Amino acid sequence: MNVQFPFLRSSRGKQIALSLFLIFVSTLVIDQVTKRHAHLTLLTEESPTNLDQYRSSYKEVGTIGSESLDPANPTNFARLKFHYQRNRGAAFSMLATLDDTYRIPFFYAVTVFSVLYILFYLRTLPINYHLTRFGLVMIMAGAIGNFIDRIIQGYVIDFVDVSWNILGWRHDFAVFNVADIAINIGIIAFVLEMLLRRKPVYATFQKVPDSGSHGTPEKA
Repeated sequence: MNVQFPFLRSSRGKQIALSLFLIFVSTLVIDQVTKRHAHLTLLTEESPTNLDQYRSSYKEVGTIGSESLDPANPTNFARLKFHYQRNRGAAFSMLATLDDTYRIPFFYAVTVFSVLYILFYLRTLPINYHLTRFGLVMIMAGAIGNFIDRIIQGYVIDFVDVSWNILGWRHDFAVFNVADIAINIGIIAFVLEMLLRRKPVYATFQKVPDSGSHGTPEKA
């Protein structure tokens, strides 16, 4: 399998790759640092043997509006708080109750396949598909961030808790983390690129002539 990235042979492609690498590393670092911080500051008690037995404190971050305690007279509000949770499944705790014999290999295989597919897709992507390239990198950073959690401790740390009531729409969102945010940003960027319907542009090159000639590679 050819693992080369043709667009890296242009100066513009190298600049794009460097920017995306920095975004990838920054996202991964922020995800891991915030998870460790949540573990240290929000976790109040845990069982030494059972990963599912623990207690967490709540930390209010901010609320817009005020929440009514009377269900008959609801008010509009949006609230953000931090709440430590352990997710042994996928997004929204899917497959969390699956036996470890199947659950752990399944998540490992899905993550490895996803990363390899993204790398292959990045290799063939037109150089002007900036949103798609950014989105794929964000999805990969989020997937690897949660994968690191599963390898180290056997569960993913979630801590961002959002709820709201807007014009009668009441929703308590599933607790999530920075990696989940990155994945969703990546999906949004991917969809936006599809809506833009850009015409693909690929980097083109010509070989550098033999010594004695002053020709230079052509860049997109």
